Amino acid sequence: MHRKIFIEQLKRSKKTVVYFWLLLIAATFFVTSMNLYRNSIRNLQISESTFSTLAVTELYGEVDRYGKLVERNSEEHIGYQPVGVRGYDISKIIDSEAVRSYDLRTQYGAYIEECPAMFYAPQVNGDGTDIPQWFMRSNNIIRFQIQAKEPLELKYHYDLNNTKEYHFGLNVLDEAAGCFEYPEKMFYYDLGFKPEEWEAREQDIKDFNQTEDTDCLILYPGVEYVAIIEYHGYWLWNEDGTLEYTTTSDGYETTFDLVVPLQDYRNIQLTYDGGREGLEYEVGDTPFPIQRWEDVQNDPKLKAYFEDLWQDIHVQQYTHNVVATNDVTSVPTFHLGNTALCEGRLITEEEYESGAKVCLISKDVAQNQQWKIGDKLNMKLFESDYIPNAPFVPDEAIYDAEKTPFVDEGEYEIVGIYESYLSAGNTELAPDTLELSPYTIFVPTNSIAKPREQKDVLVHGSTFSVKIKNGSVEEFVQDMEANGVTTGGKGEYTPKFTFYDQGYSAVKSSLLSMNNTAKLLLLLSSILLLIICVLVAYFFWQNQRQTVGIFRLLGGTKKQAVSAVLLCAMVLTILGSAAGGISGYGLAYIVGNGIMQENIEEIEMDMSQENDLSALTEQESDIRVAADPLVTLQACGALLLCPVFLLGFAVPDINREPRELLPKNK
Repeated sequence: MHRKIFIEQLKRSKKTVVYFWLLLIAATFFVTSMNLYRNSIRNLQISESTFSTLAVTELYGEVDRYGKLVERNSEEHIGYQPVGVRGYDISKIIDSEAVRSYDLRTQYGAYIEECPAMFYAPQVNGDGTDIPQWFMRSNNIIRFQIQAKEPLELKYHYDLNNTKEYHFGLNVLDEAAGCFEYPEKMFYYDLGFKPEEWEAREQDIKDFNQTEDTDCLILYPGVEYVAIIEYHGYWLWNEDGTLEYTTTSDGYETTFDLVVPLQDYRNIQLTYDGGREGLEYEVGDTPFPIQRWEDVQNDPKLKAYFEDLWQDIHVQQYTHNVVATNDVTSVPTFHLGNTALCEGRLITEEEYESGAKVCLISKDVAQNQQWKIGDKLNMKLFESDYIPNAPFVPDEAIYDAEKTPFVDEGEYEIVGIYESYLSAGNTELAPDTLELSPYTIFVPTNSIAKPREQKDVLVHGSTFSVKIKNGSVEEFVQDMEANGVTTGGKGEYTPKFTFYDQGYSAVKSSLLSMNNTAKLLLLLSSILLLIICVLVAYFFWQNQRQTVGIFRLLGGTKKQAVSAVLLCAMVLTILGSAAGGISGYGLAYIVGNGIMQENIEEIEMDMSQENDLSALTEQESDIRVAADPLVTLQACGALLLCPVFLLGFAVPDINREPRELLPKNK
């Protein structure tokens, strides 16, 4: 009952509104500054973990066209260029205190049963629309007979402007891949040979024809032939996930192009005398790619060749490109934002460390193979050399049962799909450093039981990456100079480091500025809060002294009076802090995001000419301002200082006589 007296007096007093607004203002500014400060701390912590600094490493040297070190004045010298170096010692680089992690990626081929490797090459209509169609990526061996009653001459043609159609009928009896469907006729033009290659095979052609004719291949009815032919199409994916052979809208069928199989390539070497990396290889003295089946069976050497090749090509048809990595975000094209996840998730740090059987595939692979997130791929892995992503070179890991046996097997689950985007040219890095084959499947290095020997691994701008601690570029550079890594001695390759921090330096500068501003605001709002709490407590008690005196004269106890006054102060404080908390919560979000957006736009303008702007765009979504309900509640709780101060003012007066609490003129 006694509390109602004080509550009613609180309602009647015009000063109550003033006290309420003072507490609301104090709570609003304190809640806003607290949220801004906590967000600035949080964003600084996030920037350290979200952004990373990559030292892209390219090995330069005075080299010949194969990347071997030579004297500058030698005939073989082509210039000072970035090259790939097999077995380069990276220990002096990765031992720096500034290094956070490194990744030396290795290449494998993966045999995935019942999943032939495909590539997409749509036919373009006259109206510019695409007709979907797929081709097999690898060669095949077929055993066949012609559909004819008379000998058939396949004339050699190499007139690129000749539009005349040449075709012949055939019946495919068997084929190595085990997944193909072949039409009853094939078109032919140059039979897969350039003019100089055709001339070089003159004796082989005579032996095959069993005549002196060298302008054609003569096929006889009733005779079985075996031929190594190039990839073919056209294929369509059915809704049930099966492949169906089809013709194009123009009625074209598979082309009969003979090839030297990948397994016969010898002395494969990277070349550097063009605008980008290339591959050079020799084919040696290989059998003619088309033979009479009877001749093959009667020649032990030829029979062994085709039997081995038959098995190798069967595996080759189902071979996919795999790259083992310890951190896919350290791949330069990923780190710079030119390649990014478009579906699913990335491989986690725990999965890298434990060697979990998970993988990332490209959007192209997902389309070509009709794979999706959650699918499991049973891979048989074999070691492969580095494959440059360059035109007119083999883009497959080459399987050879004798030279590249399987080293591991496992069932890998697809957890993410990535996509590469067109980007502005990078003048700081070699073109091949940022290249990524559209057929690449990424798996954790530790998921493969047999690790590669470092001496066998090509150290290259696209295969070797070093992540250094954020803000430690100068320290890293000094370490490299002290260890003699970048000084470059005669007869040595010299690493060139190009640093990309995804905009971390610019973002951190902005975040530190925000943090300093938030600290200042927090200090000012704390002082304001303290002053208001003291003033409100003092004047509120002064306003309540008369009521307390009268109440005690009427028989009320000290305890009842103090508890009633504190209750009124608590009600006023809670209402003021609640209203201030709500307004401060909204104000923190509006003001904070306004400041952040302005800073981000300023950073983007400053970085508009830099190559890692796209990487900044990838990361900046993690840097944000969000009002925290818990922080807001804690900040509102600071207004409870007001009742505490009030109690401090009340204690000296409560022990006085009731009449002493009344105004002297009353």
